[in-house]
Amino acid sequence: MPILNFENRLFALETAHISYIFGLSEKGFLANIYWGKKIPHVEDFLENPCPFSVVNLSEPQILKEEFSAFGTMHFKETALKVTFSDQVRDFRYRLSECQVEDERLELILQDEFYPFRIHLFYEVFPEADLIRRWSSAENTGSEPIVIERFCSAQFGLPGTGYTSLNYNGRWGAEFLEQSDPVTVGKKVYESLYGLTAHTANPVFLVHKNATETTGDVYYGALSYSGNFKVTVEAVNAGFTNILIGMNDTDFSWRLNAGETFTTPAVYAGYSDGGFEKMTHTLHSFALEQLIPRELADKPLPVLYNSWYSTTFSVRCSEQIELARRAAAMGVELFVVDDGWFIGRNDDTAGLGDWYVDPEKFPNGMNELIDEVHRLGMKFGLWIEPEMVNPKSRLFSKHPEWVLSYPNREILMGRNQYELDMANPEVVDYLIQVLDELLSENAIDYIKWDMNRYLSEAGSPTREPRQWKELHFCSTEGVYRLAEELKKRHPKVELEACASGGGRVDYGALERFDEYWPSDNTDPLDRLFIQEAYSYFYPVKYMRAWLTDDFGMNQRKLPLAFSMHSSMCGALGIGIDLNRASDEKLTEIAGYIADYKKVRNTVQFGELYRLSSLKTASLQAVQYVRDNQSALFLFLDHERFGEIWHTVKLRGLKENAVYEYELDGKILRKTGAYLMQFGLALHMKGDYDSRLIIFTEKEA
Repeated sequence: MPILNFENRLFALETAHISYIFGLSEKGFLANIYWGKKIPHVEDFLENPCPFSVVNLSEPQILKEEFSAFGTMHFKETALKVTFSDQVRDFRYRLSECQVEDERLELILQDEFYPFRIHLFYEVFPEADLIRRWSSAENTGSEPIVIERFCSAQFGLPGTGYTSLNYNGRWGAEFLEQSDPVTVGKKVYESLYGLTAHTANPVFLVHKNATETTGDVYYGALSYSGNFKVTVEAVNAGFTNILIGMNDTDFSWRLNAGETFTTPAVYAGYSDGGFEKMTHTLHSFALEQLIPRELADKPLPVLYNSWYSTTFSVRCSEQIELARRAAAMGVELFVVDDGWFIGRNDDTAGLGDWYVDPEKFPNGMNELIDEVHRLGMKFGLWIEPEMVNPKSRLFSKHPEWVLSYPNREILMGRNQYELDMANPEVVDYLIQVLDELLSENAIDYIKWDMNRYLSEAGSPTREPRQWKELHFCSTEGVYRLAEELKKRHPKVELEACASGGGRVDYGALERFDEYWPSDNTDPLDRLFIQEAYSYFYPVKYMRAWLTDDFGMNQRKLPLAFSMHSSMCGALGIGIDLNRASDEKLTEIAGYIADYKKVRNTVQFGELYRLSSLKTASLQAVQYVRDNQSALFLFLDHERFGEIWHTVKLRGLKENAVYEYELDGKILRKTGAYLMQFGLALHMKGDYDSRLIIFTEKEA
């Protein structure tokens, strides 16, 4: 049984390898007791389910609570803040109901006086070693109740002295690993940008001296693409308090009589095998259960995007010529980026008018699409549905559809405004116009971009007292649009992009087919971005492009290094084909052919981070699936004449024999040899790289 209930006093959630145990304290508070490696005899906890030893502190302050509320002697960060109609601002509950159905537990916390309930939900995924948690608030009375803070889940860890890991960054520098000691006080990772954004990620990872392969790791990922907040707090009573959910800044929700409000969900787990085991758990779960099913088992095609060849100067005849060159390289998906729709000759006009420009496509878009399909490729387009330019038909017709404050000038970001995605009419319009676009044109892929943060969260179509609900409702509007397009066009591949990696989260993962993790395509920078990304997010979701030299860092790198860096994810090509020599295109075609040999292993295999440029001169990334393993090696700079490097593989079968080519020789070694002794690699100079393919053979 994945869920055990001992007389509504003690609850145990069990997966294949994990126990998550909590219960009622003497005064009726729900508190975490144990989270870690599976304990077979849960009844051992019945004697004293919620022990504590700190004196002179209130019980709420010393318990690792499952759910805490502002007030009632709570002085740590809490999961809920609520204001009743008489301005009482605390929540005092008793556990009133407990329901177990299959692998789901629901606990109902009833306020002692007010007609208000909190529902705590737990869903166990036994084989995946993960727990899904979320909460809902219910107003069973007649007076409105205002919610000012409502986290998805709260977790407690014994003791302090942990390290918290998250990902700092900005545009072009996403997923910069940030490791912080959790000292007394709070560490907060958050977004106030109206979407996930680039400065942090809606996850938590807390550990004590863990490595890739050793140590206890506690982690969680929020399924939400809006303003979020993750708080990791070392409480002076001697434990660590973790909260994750929507950001309470500029948020409130008026819960009217009979209404319910539900938070986003969080997926949480524990690893006793370091970061690697956590990564394998999350990647497998995402691929097998979370991502949209229609394309889940299909490898992502090799993509070419024509942006760097044409920018906004899109012409059908030129795109056809680019498509022919791309097809000759082995590309499988041809994408026209920004500039294909009416009025779009630069970034000052056109957004919102999602109609094919007849001047650029005098015979319609299908002239290009038919040729792309004839060449054996799929066809894709770029859109930015949440935005509108002041110079557009849509804004001229519906200026009230833009987020704005009265008596304030609407601020511009990238020459555009933010549509009110909380307005059902706006979402209905976008569903209609994009459905028509997809229905009238044989489009196989959409790159969904978002290049402006949300500001001025007000709307002339809503009452001002509802404006603090806009952040949440806007995210729900984005989800409704994505879900409806997926429902109507399930075979269309959707890529989530937001000025690069501004929408990489589990909420997007459940609705899109892939991410664009960064606009920075510098191959060396991308190794750092891609490594950090891989801790929580599957490789299949990670688009990685080859672009021309002298990009963000004005750095020229060898083509092999650049291609190998991009081959570590879902490969894309973005070079200017008009300027590339035939020799370069032939060389790229060779790398594309090599990628296709290992694509299934890279996109669906288990990832092993063997060595990192964060701590060494050599980065080694290995992928294992069935009878194949792909090893990518990157040397950034040779140092002190060190030209020999040893790399030990992981994840192979000890007694199996693997064939591979190294320095022009075909070799056969056992998995035990490759994992315990390793490979001696001769790599030298600046920006050397290799791809070594290991194939299991009969002994």
